[in-house]
Amino acid sequence: MKTFVISGLVLLNIIFEATLFQFSRINGIKPDFVIILIISYAILEGGAFSSAIGLVSGLLIDILYGRALGINAFSYMITGYIFGQARENVFRDSIIPPALFNFAAVVIYQHIYFLLMYLTGNLLHDGILYSQILLKIILPQGIYNAILGAVIYRFFLRLNNKQFMQNRLY
Repeated sequence: MKTFVISGLVLLNIIFEATLFQFSRINGIKPDFVIILIISYAILEGGAFSSAIGLVSGLLIDILYGRALGINAFSYMITGYIFGQARENVFRDSIIPPALFNFAAVVIYQHIYFLLMYLTGNLLHDGILYSQILLKIILPQGIYNAILGAVIYRFFLRLNNKQFMQNRLY
């Protein structure tokens, strides 16, 4: 049942990312709800689970909206794996780790994404300065994700503790 619920969350997230979440922009920056989902399950389930969520979400985004197939998938997958490795050392009931992890995940994801876009020649504008990307995209989105991620994590924590989310055969 857990697989179906998470798959539904991923699909809803991708649909809402292109529709409703566009209205959550502040100064042109919108939160990355895929990262919030990945970080929540990195803390709750670990690296393999969050990497799979990142890979599937990224592939769907690449297929539907991306310029190059695999860039989002790889970036989200690596981000999920990195933060899933810290699962054993995180106090799951606090909102501080999800906030910090969401901020750091946005920074890491965006760096991987822009590096891959640059290396594949798919960067939209030549002559974009790193400082502009950092100050106008990465840091504001990281702060936005940290605030929303800490709040939304509580929902995923409660959802994950439900009886139907337990992987049992009996």
